[in-house]
Amino acid sequence: MNFIVWYLIAITWAINSYSNVFFMFAPYMALKGSPPELTGILVAAFYAATTLIRPVGGWIVERVGIRRTLAVSSALCLVAVLFKFATVAFIPLLFIRLAMGCFFGIFVVALTTYQSLVIPESIRGKAFAIICIGSISSFFTVNPLAEWFISHGMPELFLAIPVCTAAICVVLSLRLPPISFEHSPESGWGTWRELYSDTPFWRMVTSCTLFALCDASIVYIPTLAIAMGLAPSSFLVANALGAIVTRIIGQNFFNRYPRYVFAGPSLLLMAVFLYLTATAASNFWFFVFGFINGIGVGYGYPAHQALTGDLAPAPLRAKASSLVYFCSDVSWFILPVYVGFLTPYAGEVGAFKFLALFSVVSGVGLTIMWRNYSKATRTSILR
Repeated sequence: MNFIVWYLIAITWAINSYSNVFFMFAPYMALKGSPPELTGILVAAFYAATTLIRPVGGWIVERVGIRRTLAVSSALCLVAVLFKFATVAFIPLLFIRLAMGCFFGIFVVALTTYQSLVIPESIRGKAFAIICIGSISSFFTVNPLAEWFISHGMPELFLAIPVCTAAICVVLSLRLPPISFEHSPESGWGTWRELYSDTPFWRMVTSCTLFALCDASIVYIPTLAIAMGLAPSSFLVANALGAIVTRIIGQNFFNRYPRYVFAGPSLLLMAVFLYLTATAASNFWFFVFGFINGIGVGYGYPAHQALTGDLAPAPLRAKASSLVYFCSDVSWFILPVYVGFLTPYAGEVGAFKFLALFSVVSGVGLTIMWRNYSKATRTSILR
């Protein structure tokens, strides 16, 4: 089982590197002479496609099969990014970005479904926590390299990074070990109606959406830092370090309790220190608050990913994966709208404080919600 976990860390790193390297897409397009208005549309197109394809991703996994979906979607990710070498025109790039978002979204749904089926319940919390290190580690590996290529005027080498990571995804997908549950006429997959009736559907929707709303604030940390005269990296690096340290040191803690009990407290921790971040007087405190916020991320993100395996039976896990990611992605649309409308009235710092206070209330609410669910579940078992 250790082999499976390390394998999944590698493939998680590769697919997240494919996506996260394009945090530098705007500077790349600036090198190509693209106006910022069009670049903004191209950046948003990827995330729009990723969000909208999530429900379809579960349907594809059920009909095509998990490992085949992983192999084909990663191959299409590779093909799509290769087309970027051929054009810098807006319309072709728009279709390329939409295609990349679709294939990426399908791949991640399939990968989470695979994880929830191949990892046994006895080590699921620990394993999911460790595997999530793969997504964070891209910030220490490909992102600095991408920034270096862009700053030195080498856009072609920048594009070579997602080409390489997509190719790694293809190779790893083709060699994934088989799992005991696969799509077949005998086993069958569950329906959306069953997901709604047989799982705590609305609890999952609420928890994932509210957690992601606070988590998505990291996109605007550079804006906040600049407004406060501080260095964005002092928060971002600390945040990633906090998440990684938590997942390494606290990995066994995930197996002592149901994973969903971490959802509310982790959001509450993130929210409190997000508010304190907006009051930081120096880069030192920006770093400290970012690190503790990262501890909340370290527990909260794998806890929400594990909902697919903890709360949904095997035939429903493809649809549960689609649901979890769709709800999480929706918040990445809500936050920019919120920031865009509130900032002119409250300023960057004020907008962050309002978001943090809302998330504090949300964290308390989620803690109570999952606590009541845990009590009701134990009572049902005793009966």
